[in-house]
Amino acid sequence: MYGWRGRIGLLVPSINTTMETEFWHMAPEGVSVHTARIAGGRHGTPEELRNMEKEARLAAERIANVEPDVVVYGCTSGSFFEGPEWNRMICEELTKITGAPTVTTAGAMAECMTRNSHRKVDVVTPYVELTNERLKQFLRGFGVEVGTLATFDMLDMFDHAKIQPEEIYRRVKETTTPDSSAVFVACTQLRALEVLDLLERDLGKPVYSAIQATAWLTYEAMKVDPKIENCGSLLQSLGDNETNRISSIRKTV
Repeated sequence: MYGWRGRIGLLVPSINTTMETEFWHMAPEGVSVHTARIAGGRHGTPEELRNMEKEARLAAERIANVEPDVVVYGCTSGSFFEGPEWNRMICEELTKITGAPTVTTAGAMAECMTRNSHRKVDVVTPYVELTNERLKQFLRGFGVEVGTLATFDMLDMFDHAKIQPEEIYRRVKETTTPDSSAVFVACTQLRALEVLDLLERDLGKPVYSAIQATAWLTYEAMKVDPKIENCGSLLQSLGDNETNRISSIRKTV
């Protein structure tokens, strides 16, 4: 059976064309990605983002049939829009439906910030002003302040995928400040993954993307080291964790 090391149940907005592709790009031998689509979300209005939580439950019922090892709610704004408690509720609901631990993109964003002791970060998004303000509030709930925020200011979420990696690269370089300890590129529809390594080398600081952070927390939950290279230091740290774990085991034997 495909997925003998682990099966990922990926829930994405129906208009998303990026996250599934990048998850398959990162998947190592023995890991499979099974996708269910969440209706709505194209225009990113508050009503649509709230309604996606209901639609995600329906998608989770379908993805539960493949008995996933981890379920991923792959929409950044859909998981942070109503705050940390809303994000926690989504995790609990989807886990109850699927019987598998749930990773949300907003939760992964907060986790990679707090675990790496970032207290002030710069952010690049494709969102409109209201959504950007909700993102700042969400991170503030975890003790993380947004320094500079730059946006492509696009309401139609389908168009987010049309932003080219080189445009993201330029916008991140224009946005980052010496006061921030990291940069986060929000939205699972942005093609940021392929420029993360280059940005980290050029800026000398961690640069995270929504999809990268989600994959990092997903593989950690699966206890699988995918040995992903050229996608930023965060994913490479999974190998460091595995090395430390094996070393610790050996010391106790």
